[in-house]
Amino acid sequence: MGNKSTVLAVLGTILVVCAVGVAGPPLPLHTIEGNSGVLITSTAYLANPPEEGEILGKPSVSASAIFAGNKDLHSFAVTENIYGQFEIGYAFERFGLGDWPTDVMAAVGAKVHDHIGMHNLNLRAMFIQEGDFDCPWMPAITFGTHFKWNESTSELDRDLGGLLNTLGSDHNSGTEFTLVASKTITELLPQPIIISAGIRNGDAIHTGLFGFAGQRRTTFEGSIIAFLTDRLAFAAEYRQKSDLLTELSAGGYHLVKAENDWWSLCLAYVINDNMTISGGYANLGNLANSQENGAWGIQLKYEF
Repeated sequence: MGNKSTVLAVLGTILVVCAVGVAGPPLPLHTIEGNSGVLITSTAYLANPPEEGEILGKPSVSASAIFAGNKDLHSFAVTENIYGQFEIGYAFERFGLGDWPTDVMAAVGAKVHDHIGMHNLNLRAMFIQEGDFDCPWMPAITFGTHFKWNESTSELDRDLGGLLNTLGSDHNSGTEFTLVASKTITELLPQPIIISAGIRNGDAIHTGLFGFAGQRRTTFEGSIIAFLTDRLAFAAEYRQKSDLLTELSAGGYHLVKAENDWWSLCLAYVINDNMTISGGYANLGNLANSQENGAWGIQLKYEF
């Protein structure tokens, strides 16, 4: 999972690099959840807008992988830009549970699958564009609705005899709402800096990978992206987590630990007008039974 956060951060960085670093091509990266941003956080900028006078931009696709000490995450995403102001995105995430099934068997005698699958559908709208109202300081502001369905938690809860439900993960789907502002600053350094900040309201547990609580909370996230050259960018991002799942110890095993905030550092390189590659390091904190603070990730993003 730690690896996953890294990959996410990497993806997001690439997206941003494309959107601002090169005229037209690889715009913002894809987050692991399938919308424009950095690896684990969104930006207000949308990927691959259409040419002037056209309605649809060409689709963007990405593949990401995060490798932590005990767990791993793979994400496959696609986005479509409409009128330059709307974005539809989808991502499938496969989360490898590592040694968690082994610990569950040893602690409570239950056999569970070794991975979790989750579907993400994202609808985003940039309702304020950067510099609107004749204000040079005005950031771009984007509102997002994110529908998530975890295809594995219902079966996982049955295998555990209703334990997930008891701990607070009593839904297999949920909807999040995000509001993100992004501003590109060109006056301070020779290359641009992009600052993004946003809020997220939802009930996801570990971004939904362990289900949904039905109890909503509002959290903060943000990123700073600095272009080192026209094609190379560095990004740092932070994402607050809700910690909605009750901790659990059984049979001498700590099966569910407190959820921690995430952060990542990554580099993104624009290969050409269509492709970017990014990689980075992420601190994902506790993921179920283990701490994943040394995750590494990589992402390839292609814009048609």
